[in-house]
Amino acid sequence: MKYCPNCGAQLSDDAMFCPACGARFGAPQQPYQQQPYQQQPYQQQPQYPQQPQYPQQDAPVKGKKRSIVGWVVAILVGVAMVAMKMGW
Repeated sequence: MKYCPNCGAQLSDDAMFCPACGARFGAPQQPYQQQPYQQQPYQQQPQYPQQPQYPQQDAPVKGKKRSIVGWVVAILVGVAMVAMKMGW
């Protein structure tokens, strides 16, 4: 029988982990070695040519178009109502 060096719990001979504390056994653990930092070379952002400036165009006027159509429809309805009153 062997014992856990971490907590002292009794272990079976083929144990890989301590059932009490979870410590690992078997292959010797190697300490973590931090890799040296390697600074990446500086890369300048690409320079793009400036976009050409176009004159600003006015947006199409949808409200004006609807207004004119509305007035035309209203006039036609008015003319039709007058015509019906007169008996045409």
